This record gives sequence, C-alpha cells and structure tokens, in this order.
Amino acid sequence: MPVRRGSGGRAFLAREELAGPARLPDGPGPVPRLIGGYEESRRMLTAPAWSRAGAVHRVPVGPATAMSVTDMDPPHHTRVRALLNGSFSARAVRAHRPGLEQRARDLVARMREAGGAGDVLEAFCRPFAFAAHCDVLGVPEAVRPALRHWSVARTAGAGAAVTHRAELRLHDLVRPVLDRPGPGLLGALADACAAGRLTRRELTGLSASLFFDGHVLAAAQLANALLCLVLVPSRLDRLREHTPALVGPVVEEALRCHPAITLSMVRTATTGPAVSAAAVIPLANRDPRVFADPDRFDPDRFEVGPGRSPRRHLSFGRGPHHCPGAELTRLQLRIGLAALVHGLPGLRLAVDEATLTWSVSPAVRTLDALPVRWTGA
Repeated sequence: MPVRRGSGGRAFLAREELAGPARLPDGPGPVPRLIGGYEESRRMLTAPAWSRAGAVHRVPVGPATAMSVTDMDPPHHTRVRALLNGSFSARAVRAHRPGLEQRARDLVARMREAGGAGDVLEAFCRPFAFAAHCDVLGVPEAVRPALRHWSVARTAGAGAAVTHRAELRLHDLVRPVLDRPGPGLLGALADACAAGRLTRRELTGLSASLFFDGHVLAAAQLANALLCLVLVPSRLDRLREHTPALVGPVVEEALRCHPAITLSMVRTATTGPAVSAAAVIPLANRDPRVFADPDRFDPDRFEVGPGRSPRRHLSFGRGPHHCPGAELTRLQLRIGLAALVHGLPGLRLAVDEATLTWSVSPAVRTLDALPVRWTGA
C-alpha cells in the first residue's frame, strides 16, 4: 500500500529524510538491501552479476508481468527490448512533438476555460502523460479510458489481488487492439508476431505490460518539475523568458533532485551470497560525493557547454534496463512545462506548500494534487 504523508512543512524532503518512505512491502523472500550511494547504485544497475529475472515477485505473476521487459535478463531481454527500441528512440519520439504540443495547448485551454484555478496534476499532467504514451503505442481513442483505468488500478498499490486482476484486464483490453493494429508500437509488435519474432501469448503479454506505470511516473515527474518552479517564482519567470535554452536543464535537474521514482527494480546477486538489492534513486541522485550542494535545485548544473560534462542522474536507471521511455518522458516534460508556463500567466501555487500531500510506494512518489492559480490572458 502507498504511504500517504504530508511534507512536514516543506514540499520536498532533504536528502537525509528521503530514505524513510523507501520501504518495500512485506512479501516472500528476504527484504532487499537498499543502496543509497551513486557509484554503488550505478554498479549494481549495470553489473551482469545482478539479475532482474531472479528477483522474487511480490505479486502473482500474470501474462503481462511474465513479458515485462523490466523483469527479464539477457538474452531474452535483449531479444524483446530490440522490438521496443525503435519506437522509443529519440528520433521516433521527436516525430510526435507536433501532436503532443497540440494536446498540451488544448489541455491548457480547457484549464483557462474552467476558471483561474485548478489541480494541474489532474487537469493536465495525468491526461497529457497518458495521451503521449498512447500516441506512441498507437492506441485508438475509444479504448484509452478503460486502459487508463486499469493501468492506474494496477499501479495504485491496493494489494496483490487487485494488482493481479488489473493486469489481467489490461491483457484482455489489448487483444482487440492487436487484432486491428494501426501505426505505432503496438502495430509494430503485431507485425513482429506475424513475422514469427513473437508468439501470440508473448505479443499480448508484452503489449499489456507497456501500460504498467510509465505514464504514471511521467505525470508525477511533470508535477514535481512544475512544483520546483512555482515554489520559487523567479525560476518560473526565468524559464518563461528563456524557454528553449533552459527547459532542458530544468527537466534534467528536476529528474535528479526530485525524481518521481522511489526505488529501482529489485535485483538478486547471481554470484556470492544470495542477496537482493534495490537502489534508492532519490538518495543516489543527491550523493554529495557526485553532486555539489545536492539538495539545491540548480538547473545550471545541467547546462552543456565547452569543457562541461554534467554527471548523469539515475532516474531512468542505467545499463540494460535503462528506461525505454526515457526520451518520451523528457519530451513530455519539456512540452508540458513550456505549455503551462506560457499558457497560464501568473501561475502560482494556490495553497500553502505545507498542506501538500504525497502518496509514496516503492515504485513512485507522487503528489496527491497540485492546486495552482493563474491570471487572465
């Protein structure tokens, strides 16, 4: 179950407070060791001696979990991941920019029509992230509401039985889409099945697994990034004035300093003692041995220039299991932030930051709501 908690008077936690919410639920097998150092986390994420497939599942394994690329080791992982890489590449994702920019403008316009205040997480971040996800996958509009419902239900942490049932419903919902595939990743996977590169069971399981939590994390991350800006209006004003140049560094620093992901996937050592481990991503991203003044939100640390080589954060993982949707998430954040700061003049937090609450699970740390106000155009 997610832990619902307030911020203790501040919207974001300092580094020494971040480990508290990062607790794994009770389940079979030993409790994994939590790793908080940057280099230690990076080594664990990239070393072949740490197996993802060997980790103990804490929920019943359905057909989609069995085909989730995050739960595989090479060579099975290599074969399946190759089927996804083309649709999630930077070049392929950039082709969706015009459509995503229009979606962002439409959502902002609806917010303005509804008045001068609203919950930007519910009105913009969540629908925008899911729409972006479905656009890349090629999901027909008619089936999107049901897929979103069961995808959120699976991620909500309501217990193993509910999680398993939601996974099975996702599996059922993708079947008719795959029977009449269109453009997008699902169509490409259907073609791969027709060419004998996937079995039908692998096809439906893999397709259903693509709705697990990517869009949930993207929506939460977009809200986190916006909160970083509205808490310090000068940051927001600076981004509005210099959007093309600054939006990239703002996105990367929000991913580093305030990631939506809580823990990496659990991995089990294949050599030596039989131990499991997970990286506490917010801690690793704020390791003072790697990032100077790590609790400070400072987009300048990610500016690229002569002689500069910024250290990368670990919010998308590292190594073979580097998040396949990383470039899509980056594009969503850049487009979403630009649309909000330009489309909602005078944007500001509508409540005291001490009243903001969060839902925290091993997978995601998300605001429950992000109430904001803005002035008329």
